[in-house]
Amino acid sequence: MSHRRGSAGKAEYEERLSPLAEQWPNLRFLGLGAWWAWIWLCYNSVEIMRMFPPSSQTSLVLQMYLFSTLGIAASMFAAALGWKHVTPLVDRPSVVLGFGAFAGLATVLLGFSVVMGAGAFFVLAALFTGVGTSFLCLKVGRVYGSVSLGDSLTAGAIALLFAGLLYFVGIGIPPEWRLFFIAALPIVSALLLVAGAGDPFPSARSGAGEDVGRGALERRMYRKLVAASALVALTAGVGKGISSGLVANDVFAREGSLIVFCIGVIAVFIAFVVNRGDTVRGAPQVYSALMVLGVAMMLATCFGFPIAYLSVGKEALWLVFSCFMAYLAFRYDLSPVRVFGVGQGVYFLASTAGWAVGAAAAPYYGEAMVRMGVGIALAFLVILVLVYVFPETDLNRIMTWSADAECDAAPADGVGAASGLGMRGSRARAAASSGMAAMTGEGAGDTEAGSWSDSLARAADARFGLSSRELEILDLFAQGRSANWIADNLVISKNTVRSHLRSIYTKLDVHTRQELLDFLAG
Repeated sequence: MSHRRGSAGKAEYEERLSPLAEQWPNLRFLGLGAWWAWIWLCYNSVEIMRMFPPSSQTSLVLQMYLFSTLGIAASMFAAALGWKHVTPLVDRPSVVLGFGAFAGLATVLLGFSVVMGAGAFFVLAALFTGVGTSFLCLKVGRVYGSVSLGDSLTAGAIALLFAGLLYFVGIGIPPEWRLFFIAALPIVSALLLVAGAGDPFPSARSGAGEDVGRGALERRMYRKLVAASALVALTAGVGKGISSGLVANDVFAREGSLIVFCIGVIAVFIAFVVNRGDTVRGAPQVYSALMVLGVAMMLATCFGFPIAYLSVGKEALWLVFSCFMAYLAFRYDLSPVRVFGVGQGVYFLASTAGWAVGAAAAPYYGEAMVRMGVGIALAFLVILVLVYVFPETDLNRIMTWSADAECDAAPADGVGAASGLGMRGSRARAAASSGMAAMTGEGAGDTEAGSWSDSLARAADARFGLSSRELEILDLFAQGRSANWIADNLVISKNTVRSHLRSIYTKLDVHTRQELLDFLAG
């Protein structure tokens, strides 16, 4: 009885908070923007190194990048290995805020490491910034992995603009405050990422897709996506490594500002194209356009175009690749922590390797033949990504293939037929049965497909007054799907799904998903 009262109280609390989530849907998504602004101010400017001698500031930015991104990559891989244990931590606001504060403190220590003579203290502080910000990146994956691709791309584009605003604020405030402003950004990111209310009807299946075999479509697409993002990061890393080894502080700072401005313009382009019409059409257009832009910029470096500006394409593609990864986790019940842990770990590792290679090649880059060879080689890698590693057809396959695509076409009898569910093939019924068994604690062998139909038929009783659409939504929700997933699957708005779910709760006199499952189980 006390458990029921506790569940009801939690449901009422979520209900009170849900208007905030509906009125401010992008609030927590802006956490990516604050995290990104920290990245840009640390890696595309010399602001964090202002206390060091001017002659060594640009080279120290390179060193900070190498050690910090190694810390990010190592933390990401560790989180991916232990995703079952890390996921509950990512969902705890106090832990997220703690890591944000840790990253902020490490940033201050990094800036003041000149007092300690740099050396090992500098290296440790740089590594700690990577460890702290890596957890924020995992939280970003968790947040962006709860919505459809169109929503994540739009929110990501808004976050890019927010990051650009914070970047220019950071380089415009008095110099004595800039380090502390940069150090505050991870904390701001953490506060935004945990702000507001989450989905009042979240997924109960997150991570369930990790059981699929390596040959499954979503696994193959994910591996190709990771490989593509790594190659893009490698190419841009080479360009940034060369630039950081050649240019003076003021030139490096100007390049960073222009890069951020260009990324902001691209963010507007992404938001416009994705929201102009169907996301299935818009996302491939954005992807292809960015790839073509990258090839053009790399070939332009053969004729003197500054190679540092390759970061423009890399940062924009990082957003696109990250949203694709988040959508894979969202659509196919993969663990966002594992998906982002491996994907972003490989990305940062490839970028670090690219910076190291570029820094080693910088002394020879003044020769025309070397410059031309580097530009052509990098352009070839991007063409390889676009044509072979992760072509546009793969992206279309990710967005159009669904978990129910291989189900029998015939509708199920009972409630399935009554509600017009054409996806209720034998495989879908088996998945529903096993999903319900897992959530209610029953053995898989005790719950047959027939009993699942009987359970739904119980809810379809005329005395409860559920409409055909409500029965359709009830079917998916009882399988563990989130309201956002159902909205994406049925091509209706999230608010419509939530309204239907609240109506279902009211009509069946239940307050939580577990109570709903108990009702269906009889």
